[in-house]
Amino acid sequence: MRNIENYIVIFFMMTIGIGCSGFLDEYSQDEIVPSTADDLEQLMVGEAYPIITRVLSYLDLLTDDVDSNYPSVASQTKALITGAAVFTWQSDMYEQMAANTTTAVNTWEYYYSRIMGCNVVLDNIDAAIGDKGKKSNVKGQALAMRAYYYFMLVNLYAKPYNAEGIDRSKELGVPLILSSAVKDDFPRRATMAQVYSQIEKDLLEAVPLMDEHGQNNNLFKANDLLVHNLLSRLYLYQEKWEQVIKQADYVIGRSPILLNLSDVVMADGRFSWMTGTGVFDPASPECIWRYSSANEFDTFFYPYSPPVAYEASQELKDLYGKDNTGGLVDLRKECYYRTYAQGTQRIIQSGKKAITGNSKGMRVAEAYLNRAEANIRLYLKNNDEESRKAALKDLNYLRSCRFDTRTEMYQEVDKRGNSLLEFYMDERRRELTFEEHRWFDLRRYGMPEITHVLTLEAGQPVTHVLEAKSSKYVLPIPQYILDRNPNLEPNF
Repeated sequence: MRNIENYIVIFFMMTIGIGCSGFLDEYSQDEIVPSTADDLEQLMVGEAYPIITRVLSYLDLLTDDVDSNYPSVASQTKALITGAAVFTWQSDMYEQMAANTTTAVNTWEYYYSRIMGCNVVLDNIDAAIGDKGKKSNVKGQALAMRAYYYFMLVNLYAKPYNAEGIDRSKELGVPLILSSAVKDDFPRRATMAQVYSQIEKDLLEAVPLMDEHGQNNNLFKANDLLVHNLLSRLYLYQEKWEQVIKQADYVIGRSPILLNLSDVVMADGRFSWMTGTGVFDPASPECIWRYSSANEFDTFFYPYSPPVAYEASQELKDLYGKDNTGGLVDLRKECYYRTYAQGTQRIIQSGKKAITGNSKGMRVAEAYLNRAEANIRLYLKNNDEESRKAALKDLNYLRSCRFDTRTEMYQEVDKRGNSLLEFYMDERRRELTFEEHRWFDLRRYGMPEITHVLTLEAGQPVTHVLEAKSSKYVLPIPQYILDRNPNLEPNF
């Protein structure tokens, strides 16, 4: 394991563009000794899974799901300043975050470090000592996680897959590094077509491995449901509707039950953050995979006293009172957010969806939503009534688990035409808030205009506008990464 760990250091330096000729004199590929499947799985845990927090804690600041306040508490003022560059879509957002906090994470660097761990496992697993089934399980995990990281990278640092007028065979994606072999050069950006093709290839290779050997993996590891759910997400972004349905069918067929929020709230309808079961908890029937921790949102959404620097936007809050079924209460307002008291009101702040801290990952709810959208798109394209009914069935089941039905029955929604698509978009936003979906959804919805108001000095609010289809819907590659790798082309 020591040789592998040394090699990880070398490969990491090459990945982010640091010269490593001195290291190459000391180590070589020949010094890597294939280990056991158990050792490689332990390497996965330490080097290939997102074990730290704040990997994307800033992502929702870019969206219409967040408003800013002018706080009076020093620690919250610091949070306001730290997030200001992201909240206003600045091209040096990473540099400004790093200058204002010790907890900022370079997402580009971190994801490539995780890819590095996956590659070391994949390069050594076939020759490793161990049970064939265990080796297949570990290989499937590494393929799935590498696909996940590339999916996140290409959707952060490249244009949307469905952007108008682009040639994906020429449009820049992100560097594809698929081997742990050290090369004395710097990686270039692959095309979007190449990156998406590799993501699909990795996932399809992982499918039979995870289906046979990964179904019993714990919720912190990749499993068969993660692979199929990520495929459904990939195909959703690519607008391959039939494939979305096929992959979501697998997830829902294996794990059809959603957590009924009516079963987890207290008698007064409030949610107990000490004893309640959240949708990402191990006891939740819909949790597929989980990561993050209790302080994921603390850098920007300071949790202790109002007014906080950033919180759920008024537009988002209002969505939970829109289209309520028969006047029933949408329990997501209590179960999906931290709240603070303001007079007699309880104000929702930011998404924190698990009692034990892990508030991100994947849930079966996404599979229902992905399948619903695919069926709505097919309905609108082909005027197919069966697709419309299928979409409504999924949406109504999801909603029946989210509204307070302890004393009244849920009343099903029935919509047609574009109003069904608009209703779906609102429902997706309500359900998946603060789970790293909204920014990506806005990109694939056509990159609409977003307005943010930021007050850095008391009484002096400044309005900032992200114009429709702005180039800033693609995030900047951090400058120090560009400085270390002369072959990387910047986004702007």
